[in-house]
Amino acid sequence: MNGDPFADLHQAREHILGIQRLMADMREQVPREVTGSDPQGAVTVRLAGDGLPERVAFATDWQRRQAPDALDAAVTAAYESALRERLEGWSRSLEGTDWERRAERLDAASPFTAAAPGGAAESAGAPPELPELDLRHVLPRRLDEVAEEMLSLFDLDAITGPAAAEPETFTGRSAGGQVSVTVAQGSLVSCSVDPAWADGRSAVRLNQALAEALADARDRLAAGASRGPSAPQLDGLFKEAMAILADPARFAD
Repeated sequence: MNGDPFADLHQAREHILGIQRLMADMREQVPREVTGSDPQGAVTVRLAGDGLPERVAFATDWQRRQAPDALDAAVTAAYESALRERLEGWSRSLEGTDWERRAERLDAASPFTAAAPGGAAESAGAPPELPELDLRHVLPRRLDEVAEEMLSLFDLDAITGPAAAEPETFTGRSAGGQVSVTVAQGSLVSCSVDPAWADGRSAVRLNQALAEALADARDRLAAGASRGPSAPQLDGLFKEAMAILADPARFAD
């Protein structure tokens, strides 16, 4: 920080935008369509872009590969295999980018840390040109009002309490109730298949039941997410804050 509060706020804004752009570019490198299977090849899971299974498929000869009471674990293993494949694919994609150099430049130019002796921040090179948010139609309120609304969107006791580490889960079931799938935001938590019901069932019937349970879980997750802060609402508040930081003198007391 250089001692000028308005200049400091502008520098902080540019730094935040730089981090935002870097994170967006890195997310673009995440493989969208990946699949994984359990070691025996009885179950294959295809991931959706949101990290949840898009489709769970049983092999036609699943009974030769897995026992009915092992299907729960097989689905979980296939899902974990797909996650590993996505992570490894992302790592390979990032190897062809300059994300590490960009991150180092952002770190060196950070207004929140002291510069290293000898002007190390300057030697790291100037930060890349950053895209500007379109703030032309943003009419921000006072900064304290925007901050108060941001805080009101969240249950601070839940955020700071011990339950914060536990994501909210939602369980969906097949039409007959023999298959259930539990999900959280961005992840499959567990899968349960009644082994007595599954024994002797075809792959087609199992696939149908898994699809029903997964669709039900996704619907419940979406309904639960709609009760929290919406993405457009948070995006609007973020733009208000950025507009204030762009010209803080206009919104000072």
